Amino acid sequence: MRKIVIAGSAKFYKEALELKKELEDKNYNVIDYPKNINVNIEMEYKEAYERFYESLNKTDDLILLNLDKNGIEGYIGYESFAELSNLVVKKIQVNNNHKIYIYKMPSKEVGCYDEINHFLKLGYIELYK
Repeated sequence: MRKIVIAGSAKFYKEALELKKELEDKNYNVIDYPKNINVNIEMEYKEAYERFYESLNKTDDLILLNLDKNGIEGYIGYESFAELSNLVVKKIQVNNNHKIYIYKMPSKEVGCYDEINHFLKLGYIELYK
């Protein structure tokens, strides 16, 4: 059973739970996903952030759940891009068989649009089907 992490904005935690169930029905072991955290309590945020990167170190696959946010199609925030990039670098350096997916193609308004487009063309990431 492949381990998978769902990344994305904590604002998408309800949608992440739905995707988690869908993936578990396909026999994936979802080891982490966006959760609703209290960003006003720094320790809670710090622990969640560190735990998430520990999960990224243990996962086989990643899905970046980049839904529409603030009127931007396929929104990818800085933290989500950092998480995705972390696995892309590992894929390059270790030549592992991580599968890295983005849920949908971001609009050109997304700050990392060009990088995502390059990652897709180079085969480091794929669109989720």
